[in-house]
Amino acid sequence: MKAQDIMTTSFQCCHVHTLLIDAFKIFSKFNSNIIPIVNDKNVLAGIITKNRIICAVSKGYPLTNTIAPLIHDHPIYIFPETDILKTREKLLHHMIGHAPVVNEKKEPIGIISTSQILYGYDKALNMMQSQLQLLFNSLQFGLLSVDCHMNINAINPLAKEMLQLSMEEDSHTLLNKNKVIKEMIEYVLVNNEKPSKQKLNVNGYTFVVDCYPLFENKKLTGVMTIIDDLTNIEEIIKELQMTKEWEQKLRTLVESAYDAIVLVDDTGLITMANQGFCNLFSASEKEIIGQSILRTFPDLGIKDVIDMKIPISGISKMIKSKQCLITNLPIKINGEIVGVVSKITFRGLKQLREALNKANNLENSFIHNVQKMDLGTRYSIADIVGTSNLTKKAKIEALAASQSKSTVLLIGESGTGKELFAHGIHTASSLPGSFIKVNCAAIPADLLESEFFGYAEGAFTGAKKGGKKGKFELAQNGTLFLDEIGDMPLNLQSKLLRVLQEKEFEPVGSNQTIKLNIRIIAATNKNLEEMIKHGEFREDLYYRLNILRINIPSLRKRKEDIPDITNTIIDRLHQSGFYIKGITPSALDVMMKYNWPGNIRELQNALERAANLTVNGYIDILELPDYILEHQEKTDDDYMINTQKSEDTEIATLPNVYKKNANLMEKKLIIEALKKTKGNKSKASKKLGISRTWLYSRMKKYNIDV
Repeated sequence: MKAQDIMTTSFQCCHVHTLLIDAFKIFSKFNSNIIPIVNDKNVLAGIITKNRIICAVSKGYPLTNTIAPLIHDHPIYIFPETDILKTREKLLHHMIGHAPVVNEKKEPIGIISTSQILYGYDKALNMMQSQLQLLFNSLQFGLLSVDCHMNINAINPLAKEMLQLSMEEDSHTLLNKNKVIKEMIEYVLVNNEKPSKQKLNVNGYTFVVDCYPLFENKKLTGVMTIIDDLTNIEEIIKELQMTKEWEQKLRTLVESAYDAIVLVDDTGLITMANQGFCNLFSASEKEIIGQSILRTFPDLGIKDVIDMKIPISGISKMIKSKQCLITNLPIKINGEIVGVVSKITFRGLKQLREALNKANNLENSFIHNVQKMDLGTRYSIADIVGTSNLTKKAKIEALAASQSKSTVLLIGESGTGKELFAHGIHTASSLPGSFIKVNCAAIPADLLESEFFGYAEGAFTGAKKGGKKGKFELAQNGTLFLDEIGDMPLNLQSKLLRVLQEKEFEPVGSNQTIKLNIRIIAATNKNLEEMIKHGEFREDLYYRLNILRINIPSLRKRKEDIPDITNTIIDRLHQSGFYIKGITPSALDVMMKYNWPGNIRELQNALERAANLTVNGYIDILELPDYILEHQEKTDDDYMINTQKSEDTEIATLPNVYKKNANLMEKKLIIEALKKTKGNKSKASKKLGISRTWLYSRMKKYNIDV
């Protein structure tokens, strides 16, 4: 407790020229024995005491004279942060009962007295007693103490419960009911020493009892008894032994697995890894156990499993120049995720991939110009970056859709990543066929039918010899992605509807019926419901497509994902050859305030442009396009500058404000990060998304000393 906690703030100061009668009035108004004396700058210059005034009046000093001759010029004063113990020592040392409390400018802000210090001691004592009582009642073991006459002085609730003591029973009744405890206490009282621990059985429960002598000035004053519950200890030991045995069995199974396997807990900390995993990442188990897999091996997609609590399989990644296939499965107990097991298949995939390539090449030899088509996927759901609630919801729905052959409709603005979701759905599914994409807006209307259904040899003038397979046939046993479905002509919409209903079609110029086994994923950035009202889209086709609908959120609705998306794009730019290390906090702050009408595509273009302009490897505000600065959401903190000494302010042009205040904003963000991490530069750099080297250079530039 400090002086400021107990001082009185009800007081009034005087000046050297204050009349004695006015000082009397102040003493009668305030319950204090001193009055602080201040100079013209309100700085403490002395004090006047009630006793000195009374003595002066008794000796005939006129009430109309000033108090100047009665003032103590060198008063003892206290600072508000001074501990009350040191305050008491100071008052006792100078043999005074009152003292003014002053701030750092030596201006009086209160008065403290010995009576207030005693009140503070009493308040602190009551608080300590309350805390001790709370601690006593919350102990996880039974505790009771008796005096030398075997009367119970104190007993906590748990001890009463263990010994089944009712409110009506007295101390002697309790001890008579518990012979073991009574004999142990008597042993202490007779021998003045601690007895051996004893077991106590009460109504089927087993306790261990321990007694300790209590001394005061080397004289025995009582006995303290501690009671611990030992019930089920043996069962717990057996369970622990069984757990160890199962752990050993699990470890043997994991080590014998052909694949790389790693187990993590619900926070992502590695708890077990087999030799295959250690070999793949060129590390020892000792080095990686206890490490965060989210930080050490972030590309495995485990974070999505922890966040969404669902399995994710079919993740294809290049790890250490090896083609790998990743399967992540959540470990749940009572519906709650407690960990994740990740299996990485990398042995033999090279040979399997070569065999598949040979098979694809053999098939492609019979298909003309198929090389121009997209025969596979490049992304998985794990590549969809973001942890916002809207992103998680869309990813969960995509994973659910991947396990069904029902038609999927992706709705979202341009640039939100609808194609990425389509790739992810196909990758996560078990469909063996290809992923075939058709941009309905890019194919001329007169060629759409032949592109979709293909044609037979001689079907029309210019038809290729041998005919041509259409997109539907190429997507057999796989996925057909109809991008920009809202731009499909009405006449083709009716034919598409028939194919979806009948699951069969005939190539142009052929009477051969081809049965289909494909999944349709359609995507659009248009409002199909409004198009139906205007007769621009078939209602029956809409209902056939709108079975599994996934709304892809715009970037402005999930701005909390921007830092993660930005870092991912920067990493890809770096891997593609750009000299880029990261982005400054001030630049990221600007990007967070922009609405991104072009969504992720616009964000990627802006970052690639900035990567071309940066010279030090870090994207700063000046490298961002002017249109991003010009369309910032206006806030007082960012855009209002003080142009007059009065309260009038005016808004400056946004680009100039950002350019002129870029350093100030960056310095402010760095200082805030260092405060939040208590000066830990490593944590601060991670929080800011920059390297420690860059942080040190910025701190040196802005003279930030922590």
